[in-house]
Amino acid sequence: MNSHPNSAHDPLDALLEACDPVDRAALAGDELESALDEIGAAITARSRRPSPATWRPRLARRRTALIVGAAVVALGAAVASAAVLSAHTGRFPTRAEEAMGGPGEALNPAAPDYREVALEVASDIPYPAGYESWRDFLISDEIRTSDGGVESTGALHGWFAASAFCAWVQTWRQADLAGDVGTAARAAQLVSEATGWKAVTDEDPHPDPSVPGDAGSTQFTLFGWMLPYQDAVLAGDRARVERLLAFGYGDKCSTSDPEWRAQIAAHPEWGTFSRGRLAREYEQFLASARS
Repeated sequence: MNSHPNSAHDPLDALLEACDPVDRAALAGDELESALDEIGAAITARSRRPSPATWRPRLARRRTALIVGAAVVALGAAVASAAVLSAHTGRFPTRAEEAMGGPGEALNPAAPDYREVALEVASDIPYPAGYESWRDFLISDEIRTSDGGVESTGALHGWFAASAFCAWVQTWRQADLAGDVGTAARAAQLVSEATGWKAVTDEDPHPDPSVPGDAGSTQFTLFGWMLPYQDAVLAGDRARVERLLAFGYGDKCSTSDPEWRAQIAAHPEWGTFSRGRLAREYEQFLASARS
């Protein structure tokens, strides 16, 4: 997600510049240049053996230079620390990178304020009552799996949208089971509106559940998997909704479910299961835990 200069130059230089947390402007200025000149002068002076008569004055100058040098190092460390302390990097992807990883600013999930920044990104995404833990789980999962990388605000926004959409589908299912007409109607409304959320349209303006793929196959656009759920909910077809939740498009809803993810973590042997076997396990989990 790092910005790249427009002029062509050595790829290694470009990589190093992209990874540099310190803005070059922060390391420019007359005071810094003067301090660096003094450090250089001190180093040069140290290579000459002074006479006893000049020892004390040079020692004083050398101490002054070292103090200034330490201040410069401290300044650089402070600037670098300030860059690391915020999830905001100020970097924006190129058009090619945006197509791969989503639009918006690159965020650093390892930064201490990442959770606060992520909540700001998610502020326009509505979660149903009782599903706030899904939002918190998504943030914690991003921090846990970041592995030193960055992510775009657009991609993060989209993940919140997918998580909240699945939460509303689950809410509709539970309300339909309980005969709670009001809650079911509210959930159905949110499910139907989700493909128009900005988090969705920024990455997928025209969701489609069946676009041509390789070798004559069909696949869905980034958020095209939402449409079959919408159709089933609006038709009041709970059996189809449950089938989609267990076996549906892209496993989006099962992977958004923190309780199910906890079940997977508690059963490492499930890692050898086929996708179909794991889907059947989730189907049973839904029947037992959410009925």
